[in-house]
Amino acid sequence: MGESRRPSQLARVARERQYAPVVHGGGPVVGFDLDMTLIDQRAGIASAMASLESEIGAGIDVQWVIDNVGPPLEAVLARWVPPDHVEGAASRYRELFEAVGVATTRAMPGAVDAVEAVRTVGGKVIVVTAKYEPHAWAGLRAVDVAPDAVFGWRFGPAKADALLAHRAEIYVGDHPADVLAARAGDALAVTVATGPASAEELADAGADVVLRSLEDFPAWLDDYRRAAARQAVGHRRSAW
Repeated sequence: MGESRRPSQLARVARERQYAPVVHGGGPVVGFDLDMTLIDQRAGIASAMASLESEIGAGIDVQWVIDNVGPPLEAVLARWVPPDHVEGAASRYRELFEAVGVATTRAMPGAVDAVEAVRTVGGKVIVVTAKYEPHAWAGLRAVDVAPDAVFGWRFGPAKADALLAHRAEIYVGDHPADVLAARAGDALAVTVATGPASAEELADAGADVVLRSLEDFPAWLDDYRRAAARQAVGHRRSAW
Protein backbone atom coordinates (compact mmCIF):
# COMPACT_ATOMS: atom_id res chain seq x y z
CA MET A 1 0.00 0.00 0.00
CA GLY A 2 1.30 3.47 -0.82
CA GLU A 3 4.08 4.94 -2.87
CA SER A 4 6.88 3.05 -4.57
CA ARG A 5 9.31 5.98 -4.59
CA ARG A 6 12.75 5.20 -3.13
CA PRO A 7 13.76 6.91 0.15
CA SER A 8 16.75 8.46 -1.67
CA GLN A 9 14.23 10.47 -3.67
CA LEU A 10 12.87 11.75 -0.33
CA ALA A 11 9.54 10.13 -1.34
CA ARG A 12 8.13 13.63 -1.30
CA VAL A 13 5.23 15.18 -3.11
CA ALA A 14 5.88 18.86 -3.83
CA ARG A 15 2.95 21.15 -3.40
CA GLU A 16 2.72 24.91 -2.91
CA ARG A 17 4.89 24.89 0.21
CA GLN A 18 8.66 25.07 -0.34
CA TYR A 19 10.60 22.09 1.01
CA ALA A 20 13.14 23.76 3.30
CA PRO A 21 14.85 21.96 6.21
CA VAL A 22 15.37 24.03 9.34
CA VAL A 23 18.76 23.89 11.03
CA HIS A 24 18.93 23.41 14.79
CA GLY A 25 21.91 23.26 17.09
CA GLY A 26 21.01 19.71 18.05
CA GLY A 27 18.72 17.06 16.61
CA PRO A 28 15.17 17.84 15.52
CA VAL A 29 12.05 17.59 17.64
CA VAL A 30 9.84 15.09 15.81
CA GLY A 31 6.18 14.57 16.59
CA PHE A 32 4.42 11.32 15.72
CA ASP A 33 0.77 10.41 15.48
CA LEU A 34 -0.10 7.14 17.22
CA ASP A 35 -2.73 4.84 15.68
CA MET A 36 -1.66 3.39 12.33
CA THR A 37 1.52 5.51 12.46
CA LEU A 38 3.43 4.02 15.42
CA ILE A 39 1.08 1.28 16.62
CA ASP A 40 -1.69 -0.97 15.35
CA GLN A 41 -4.47 -1.67 17.85
CA ARG A 42 -7.15 -2.60 15.34
CA ALA A 43 -7.66 -6.08 16.82
CA GLY A 44 -8.34 -4.64 20.27
CA ILE A 45 -10.46 -1.83 18.88
CA ALA A 46 -12.59 -4.31 16.92
CA SER A 47 -13.06 -6.56 19.94
CA ALA A 48 -13.97 -3.71 22.29
CA MET A 49 -16.28 -2.06 19.76
CA ALA A 50 -18.05 -5.35 19.01
CA SER A 51 -18.57 -5.92 22.74
CA LEU A 52 -19.92 -2.39 23.12
CA GLU A 53 -22.33 -2.93 20.23
CA SER A 54 -23.59 -6.16 21.76
CA GLU A 55 -24.30 -4.29 25.00
CA ILE A 56 -26.00 -1.17 23.66
CA GLY A 57 -27.33 -2.30 20.28
CA ALA A 58 -26.72 1.02 18.56
CA GLY A 59 -25.99 -0.45 15.12
CA ILE A 60 -22.29 0.37 15.25
CA ASP A 61 -20.53 -0.65 12.03
CA VAL A 62 -17.39 -2.21 13.51
CA GLN A 63 -15.73 -2.70 10.13
CA TRP A 64 -16.20 0.99 9.34
CA VAL A 65 -14.54 1.88 12.62
CA ILE A 66 -11.55 -0.33 11.83
CA ASP A 67 -11.26 1.06 8.32
CA ASN A 68 -11.26 4.64 9.62
CA VAL A 69 -9.04 4.57 12.71
CA GLY A 70 -7.87 8.03 13.67
CA PRO A 71 -10.66 10.45 14.63
CA PRO A 72 -11.66 10.94 18.29
CA LEU A 73 -13.71 8.14 19.82
CA GLU A 74 -16.62 10.42 20.69
CA ALA A 75 -16.84 11.67 17.09
CA VAL A 76 -16.90 8.08 15.83
CA LEU A 77 -19.57 6.92 18.26
CA ALA A 78 -21.72 9.94 17.44
CA ARG A 79 -22.40 8.36 14.04
CA TRP A 80 -24.63 5.79 15.76
CA VAL A 81 -25.14 6.77 19.39
CA PRO A 82 -27.62 9.51 20.44
CA PRO A 83 -25.83 12.69 21.62
CA ASP A 84 -26.84 12.30 25.26
CA HIS A 85 -25.43 8.76 25.35
CA VAL A 86 -22.09 9.33 23.60
CA GLU A 87 -20.12 10.12 26.75
CA GLY A 88 -21.37 7.01 28.54
CA ALA A 89 -20.73 4.82 25.51
CA ALA A 90 -17.20 6.18 25.19
CA SER A 91 -16.51 5.52 28.86
CA ARG A 92 -17.77 1.94 28.55
CA TYR A 93 -15.75 1.37 25.39
CA ARG A 94 -12.58 2.41 27.19
CA GLU A 95 -13.30 -0.05 29.98
CA LEU A 96 -13.75 -2.82 27.42
CA PHE A 97 -10.64 -1.76 25.51
CA GLU A 98 -8.42 -1.90 28.58
CA ALA A 99 -9.10 -5.63 28.83
CA VAL A 100 -7.98 -6.44 25.28
CA GLY A 101 -6.40 -3.43 23.60
CA VAL A 102 -2.93 -3.38 25.11
CA ALA A 103 -2.40 -7.13 24.86
CA THR A 104 -3.11 -7.07 21.12
CA THR A 105 -1.04 -3.97 20.33
CA ARG A 106 1.47 -4.33 17.51
CA ALA A 107 4.17 -1.93 16.37
CA MET A 108 3.71 -0.57 12.88
CA PRO A 109 6.47 -1.61 10.45
CA GLY A 110 9.55 0.50 11.10
CA ALA A 111 8.12 2.28 14.15
CA VAL A 112 10.83 1.31 16.63
CA ASP A 113 13.62 2.11 14.15
CA ALA A 114 12.02 5.45 13.23
CA VAL A 115 12.01 6.58 16.85
CA GLU A 116 15.56 5.31 17.29
CA ALA A 117 16.64 7.27 14.21
CA VAL A 118 15.50 10.49 15.88
CA ARG A 119 17.32 9.56 19.07
CA THR A 120 20.49 8.70 17.16
CA VAL A 121 20.80 12.24 15.82
CA GLY A 122 20.15 13.75 19.23
CA GLY A 123 16.52 14.55 18.58
CA LYS A 124 13.45 14.51 20.78
CA VAL A 125 10.30 12.44 20.20
CA ILE A 126 6.79 13.49 21.16
CA VAL A 127 3.53 11.69 20.42
CA VAL A 128 0.39 13.73 19.77
CA THR A 129 -2.80 11.72 19.33
CA ALA A 130 -6.58 11.77 19.55
CA LYS A 131 -6.44 8.69 21.78
CA TYR A 132 -7.21 8.70 25.49
CA GLU A 133 -3.81 9.54 26.94
CA PRO A 134 -3.43 6.65 29.43
CA HIS A 135 -4.23 4.19 26.64
CA ALA A 136 -1.67 5.91 24.42
CA TRP A 137 1.06 5.43 27.01
CA ALA A 138 0.04 1.81 27.56
CA GLY A 139 0.11 1.05 23.85
CA LEU A 140 3.56 2.58 23.45
CA ARG A 141 4.94 0.62 26.40
CA ALA A 142 3.57 -2.57 24.85
CA VAL A 143 5.82 -2.09 21.81
CA ASP A 144 8.81 -0.72 23.74
CA VAL A 145 8.58 2.82 22.37
CA ALA A 146 9.43 5.47 24.94
CA PRO A 147 8.77 9.03 23.74
CA ASP A 148 9.79 12.12 25.68
CA ALA A 149 6.17 13.22 25.98
CA VAL A 150 2.68 12.10 25.01
CA PHE A 151 -0.32 14.36 24.43
CA GLY A 152 -3.75 12.79 24.09
CA TRP A 153 -7.25 14.02 23.24
CA ARG A 154 -6.02 16.03 20.23
CA PHE A 155 -7.08 15.68 16.59
CA GLY A 156 -6.24 17.70 13.50
CA PRO A 157 -5.30 21.35 14.15
CA ALA A 158 -5.93 20.82 17.88
CA LYS A 159 -2.54 19.10 17.94
CA ALA A 160 -0.83 22.40 17.17
CA ASP A 161 -0.46 23.57 20.77
CA ALA A 162 1.71 20.58 21.68
CA LEU A 163 3.77 20.85 18.49
CA LEU A 164 4.35 24.57 19.00
CA ALA A 165 5.12 24.19 22.70
CA HIS A 166 7.88 21.70 21.90
CA ARG A 167 8.98 23.51 18.72
CA ALA A 168 8.48 20.39 16.67
CA GLU A 169 10.21 20.62 13.31
CA ILE A 170 8.50 17.56 11.82
CA TYR A 171 5.14 15.90 12.42
CA VAL A 172 4.59 12.38 11.13
CA GLY A 173 1.09 10.96 10.64
CA ASP A 174 -1.08 8.78 8.44
CA HIS A 175 -4.25 10.87 8.09
CA PRO A 176 -5.11 14.06 6.16
CA ALA A 177 -5.95 15.61 9.53
CA ASP A 178 -2.30 15.09 10.48
CA VAL A 179 -1.31 17.33 7.59
CA LEU A 180 -3.57 20.03 9.06
CA ALA A 181 -1.94 19.42 12.45
CA ALA A 182 1.53 19.92 11.00
CA ARG A 183 0.47 23.10 9.20
CA ALA A 184 -1.13 24.55 12.33
CA GLY A 185 1.93 23.55 14.36
CA ASP A 186 4.41 25.10 11.90
CA ALA A 187 6.01 21.70 11.25
CA LEU A 188 6.97 19.79 8.12
CA ALA A 189 4.09 17.47 7.23
CA VAL A 190 5.56 13.99 6.78
CA THR A 191 3.03 11.24 6.12
CA VAL A 192 3.02 7.45 5.89
CA ALA A 193 0.53 5.55 3.74
CA THR A 194 -0.18 2.94 6.42
CA GLY A 195 -3.53 4.19 7.68
CA PRO A 196 -6.94 4.85 6.14
CA ALA A 197 -5.61 7.34 3.56
CA SER A 198 -3.75 6.34 0.39
CA ALA A 199 -0.52 8.00 -0.70
CA GLU A 200 -2.48 9.92 -3.30
CA GLU A 201 -4.97 11.18 -0.72
CA LEU A 202 -2.16 12.30 1.57
CA ALA A 203 -0.48 14.13 -1.31
CA ASP A 204 -3.75 15.78 -2.25
CA ALA A 205 -4.16 16.89 1.37
CA GLY A 206 -0.93 18.86 0.97
CA ALA A 207 1.65 16.62 2.67
CA ASP A 208 5.23 17.79 2.19
CA VAL A 209 6.49 14.22 2.25
CA VAL A 210 4.74 10.92 1.54
CA LEU A 211 6.49 7.70 2.60
CA ARG A 212 5.29 4.16 2.09
CA SER A 213 5.78 3.40 5.79
CA LEU A 214 8.02 4.26 8.73
CA GLU A 215 10.48 1.75 7.32
CA ASP A 216 11.48 4.55 4.94
CA PHE A 217 11.75 7.19 7.66
CA PRO A 218 15.37 6.70 8.85
CA ALA A 219 16.73 7.08 5.31
CA TRP A 220 14.49 10.07 4.69
CA LEU A 221 15.61 11.71 7.96
CA ASP A 222 19.24 11.19 6.98
CA ASP A 223 18.63 12.86 3.60
CA TYR A 224 16.70 15.66 5.28
CA ARG A 225 19.54 16.43 7.68
CA ARG A 226 22.11 16.32 4.89
CA ALA A 227 20.02 18.88 3.01
CA ALA A 228 19.87 21.00 6.17
CA ALA A 229 23.66 20.86 6.51
CA ARG A 230 24.14 21.92 2.88
CA GLN A 231 21.68 24.76 3.40
CA ALA A 232 23.58 25.93 6.48
CA VAL A 233 26.89 25.97 4.55
CA GLY A 234 25.25 27.93 1.77
CA HIS A 235 23.92 30.51 4.24
CA ARG A 236 27.35 30.94 5.80
CA ARG A 237 29.01 31.43 2.44
CA SER A 238 26.43 33.98 1.35
CA ALA A 239 27.05 35.88 4.61
CA TRP A 240 30.75 36.18 3.77
